Amino acid sequence: MSSLWLHAEFVPAAGETVEIGREEARHAFGARRLGAGDTVTLFDGRGATARARLAEERSRHGAMVAVVEERFEARPLVPEVTIAFAVPKGDRLSTLLDLATQAGASRLVPIECARSVVDAEKLDRSERWQRIVHESAKVAKRAWMPELVVGGALGAVAEAERARGAALAVAHTGATATLGAWNARVEPLRARTVFIGPEGGFEDGEIAALRGIGAEVVSLGPCVMRVEMAAVAAAVLLRGEQTVA
Repeated sequence: MSSLWLHAEFVPAAGETVEIGREEARHAFGARRLGAGDTVTLFDGRGATARARLAEERSRHGAMVAVVEERFEARPLVPEVTIAFAVPKGDRLSTLLDLATQAGASRLVPIECARSVVDAEKLDRSERWQRIVHESAKVAKRAWMPELVVGGALGAVAEAERARGAALAVAHTGATATLGAWNARVEPLRARTVFIGPEGGFEDGEIAALRGIGAEVVSLGPCVMRVEMAAVAAAVLLRGEQTVA
């Protein structure tokens, strides 16, 4: 398929047409200098992709139109990998979302910890979050975009993750067990959730509470990492060599 991926809200069947959004059209015609007859890859972020040809005609609304030549359905990456992270300060959240998407995270959940200093709005999903993930999914050529989950207090998120059957791990400096070793012990298809703490790490009471519901304390490596780097490292280590179901 084409090296240029464009997001579409819906990917129709072969032979049908689809309107391309204004921002996507600007990228195709402007930055990439494509034109009528050129081939692109469409994706909806929910597994559907298509090889499509840019048409000369426009829609009745004046939007660029693409004709679907072949439609595909991709399976999601397995195992499901959830990164539950303390929201970093400033615009570092954008970096985390961008790189964790490229690293293959399945779900992204912001958490509020004892040492967190977070704008409450960042614990909720927003259009800006979604735009960042869209752009990163195009770069990574991901048919499935990560699910952006409404966050909350550490304990509540941990209980919810346990209830949905995920294996739990908490990244903590000084842990003797490694994330890779823990990952190898978990059943291959079981969902995994890793908790990444704020600057300064989790408090002892938080670690104890997570242990109490079955989370294993693990190390991501010998060096202390910022939140966004730890989130990406965890996603890469968990994704490993596995590809699709």
